[in-house]
Amino acid sequence: MGMVSVSNDVRKALFAVGVGLFIAGPAHAVCPATNRFNFTFATAPAATLNYASTYSYTATNGLGQSQAIGVSFISNGTNSTIVGGQQMPAISTLVNDGGTTNRNLVIGAIFSGRTANVAVNTRIVSAVFTFPTPIRDFTVQVNDVDFVTNQFRDWLMVTGTNGALSYVPSLTTPFGQSNATGGTRTSASSSQALGATTTPVTITSSQSVGTGASGNSANTGTITASFAQPVTRIEVRYGNYPLQAGETATGQQAIGIQAISFCPMPQLTFTKSSTPFITAANDPRRFNTPNSDVIYSLTLTNANTSPIDLNQVVLTDPLPTQLSFLNGDIDDAGPLTTNYEFVPGTSGLTFATGNLSYSNNGGASYAYTPATGYDPLVTAIRLNPQGVMAANSSFTLRFRARIK
Repeated sequence: MGMVSVSNDVRKALFAVGVGLFIAGPAHAVCPATNRFNFTFATAPAATLNYASTYSYTATNGLGQSQAIGVSFISNGTNSTIVGGQQMPAISTLVNDGGTTNRNLVIGAIFSGRTANVAVNTRIVSAVFTFPTPIRDFTVQVNDVDFVTNQFRDWLMVTGTNGALSYVPSLTTPFGQSNATGGTRTSASSSQALGATTTPVTITSSQSVGTGASGNSANTGTITASFAQPVTRIEVRYGNYPLQAGETATGQQAIGIQAISFCPMPQLTFTKSSTPFITAANDPRRFNTPNSDVIYSLTLTNANTSPIDLNQVVLTDPLPTQLSFLNGDIDDAGPLTTNYEFVPGTSGLTFATGNLSYSNNGGASYAYTPATGYDPLVTAIRLNPQGVMAANSSFTLRFRARIK
């Protein structure tokens, strides 16, 4: 038998098929504790830092992996950067977390006046945490947000960004306060109010202000900010709320930043391969020629230590005009009875007939019901496995089509 020629059109049908990967929502499935990266300034040596400099620290997780954290600062409108006899910023015990002697990253100043708007770089100091690639579930603990009449009213704002996208964090205190819709804004045990609120002053949902005194080592001024969304930059902005009735002075003030934790983003790759459905040595259909059937295998791998949200993985695969999708038994007389084969691997995902949908308009919509057998009107398919895809796992889904 002579060599079988495969046309360029057939080659395109076999190999020039694009696969689209879409994560339908934020990747914030619960991150296993051993996978979460943690860093606390309690482990860093005591140091006097500089607002004009950039520093790097290393977070580690329970798997022995490490991740660099960049730390820089913004400072404007300060009369002095000496607080409590210490040069700011500093890694010190001047402010610590709830009665311990753990070191914090302490930022503060004596401002030239009250801060008109903490969202603007005038009369503020900021600590900025940066990552080279997006991370998820970032959490930071801030200590000693409080208020002393006619000296200062701490004004805190935490923002997270990823490129042009900006996010409002979830803010909570040890006393049940939060910035969630309907959440409690104040507590008699806490030295701060968090917003959005107009009591005792007006702040936005990403801000907190002092409402009463708190010791440098008390947890009454502690607040935790967290982001479910992927972020690359987190800024902890700190100022002194405008003068209120009876106030005329501006005092020294500082806050402490204690603990940081986060998870890596899932690292997703997919591959697509094809093999002849007929593999018998003497059968001409094994050469992927017209009227031959092909089995396509789509494999998605999550190579990082972060899982993917419940039901969020969506794969779309446009089919070129040279193929007819088989809406029938994928393996004929074999053990399967569906028009697909799902191999979950260690992903933890499941797949059912209802998780496969079809398009007859190139993927503009997926509401088409295919005819039984080979249906040339199927121009794209969409796959939505169910469950949380585990970290460091993969799955494969196969389907069958005929070359026209």
